[in-house]
Amino acid sequence: MGKLFDRPITIQKTSELTEDWDDVYKVHASINKAKANSEYLSAGAVQGKVNLVFEVRFFKNLEAISCDMQSYRVVYNGTPYNIIGYDDYKLLHKTVKLLGVSY
Repeated sequence: MGKLFDRPITIQKTSELTEDWDDVYKVHASINKAKANSEYLSAGAVQGKVNLVFEVRFFKNLEAISCDMQSYRVVYNGTPYNIIGYDDYKLLHKTVKLLGVSY
């Protein structure tokens, strides 16, 4: 049975002129937790970061993310995730895994 790409996500890119985020791709992904969610201390309060892997079907324009991850982010269920990892397994161009960390 093939992988189920059933979760809608939006990939956004920051605008060079306004520093706003613009939607560039709306795709469906298979989503999984990357590792144990980390906790950190900020201003005396414990907050949690969520690490998710967004696996999407490959398309040529996704390759731009691999060289410029800081300009892109994933939005899933209204929550933005910084992209900190890009994996096109063995460069087979079948699927791409984007590692996202919530703000």
